[in-house]
Amino acid sequence: MSSNQVNSQPEMETEAQAAVDVEVEPEVLSRASVASSVEETAPSTSQSPSGKSTEAPLTGCVVRIKRELQDIRKNPPPNCSADLHHGDLLHWTAGVNGPVGSVYEGGHFRLDIRFPASYPFRAPRIRFTTRIYHCNVDSRGAICLDVLGERWSPVMNVAKVLLSIYVLMSECNPDDPLVMCIADQYKTNRREHDKIARHWTKLFAMTKAQDKNREKDADQRNEQNQEESSMPGQQGN
Repeated sequence: MSSNQVNSQPEMETEAQAAVDVEVEPEVLSRASVASSVEETAPSTSQSPSGKSTEAPLTGCVVRIKRELQDIRKNPPPNCSADLHHGDLLHWTAGVNGPVGSVYEGGHFRLDIRFPASYPFRAPRIRFTTRIYHCNVDSRGAICLDVLGERWSPVMNVAKVLLSIYVLMSECNPDDPLVMCIADQYKTNRREHDKIARHWTKLFAMTKAQDKNREKDADQRNEQNQEESSMPGQQGN
């Protein structure tokens, strides 16, 4: 091989890399997020005889995520929300309100969502960033949820997963726990479990204004119950 051919090889690789950058930049993606997502989840790359990368393009992933973002902004699922984190298409933040009647009622729980470059063929990585006392959520916020694991399929989307998380907050699954001690407490001492879960909700998932409003509503309900119990005809014969 001549010296000219040897010297031209780095130039060909540089041109190939520039071509890849040109394809990604118009999508307004964070370079750091793209790099980390591709590094973690994308299939291995190889070089074609021309020296250009044969890595699968991000186009399909980008189009899918943009469509989901548009849909969730226009029609957010009940008690849930989601949007970009600092304008990064592959990194979202989401919120789920504590279900009414549950130990998480009144709380607003934040979640972090990271999309792999192979989305939707691989599930997004979703974790709680708000602390929650739940047997299916560990101290790092990781969630034990089948639709984020073996039951994931490309027909799923972020909106459906957020609704599944909302349901999981209403009905935990102590038979498939991520935190065994909380699951055991849920089964053997439900009163203590609920007391701690409510305390954590108040401590980590409520603002002071939310806490005051909740206490005010509770006081009003107590006063109403006392008035009803003191009315004539309310006592049993």
